[in-house]
Amino acid sequence: MRIALFLSLVYCVAVLETSLGDLWQVGRVGPDLMALLAALWVTGARGPRRFLAAGVAGLASDLITAGPPGPAMALFLAAGYGWQRFGARWIGAHLVGQVAAVLVFTAVVDGVLAAGWAMAEPALSAATLLRRAMGVAVYTAGVSVPVLMVPSWTGRSSASCQLNPEC
Repeated sequence: MRIALFLSLVYCVAVLETSLGDLWQVGRVGPDLMALLAALWVTGARGPRRFLAAGVAGLASDLITAGPPGPAMALFLAAGYGWQRFGARWIGAHLVGQVAAVLVFTAVVDGVLAAGWAMAEPALSAATLLRRAMGVAVYTAGVSVPVLMVPSWTGRSSASCQLNPEC
């Protein structure tokens, strides 16, 4: 059931990014909703292979962009695995820590992708692309705040679930 829910969310996010992406841009910076979905799924789901969901989101991100397929999927997988392996120990279940996790996840993914695009497409400087990538990371982290606040309102946050295994 969770797989069907996740794939439905990936589809909805892909539709949102392709059809409405220009509407919520500030300048040339908009949120990376696929990275947000991947970061939220990796931080909120349980199980040893939850980072694979980040790879699926990365593949969807590759398929809806004009670039070659593969780089985003690999970066999403690496960032998801890094979060699953190391991030849970460093950042707790508090809202500030989760927003910071989304910021770092998105900055890593978009920063490395921007650096790769700078090498392949010299129309923009690498500094401009990296500035935009950091802007996307900050914007995505800001968008994640209301999404991360909902579980705390319902009492189903990961902090309360760590204390109560019946979640």
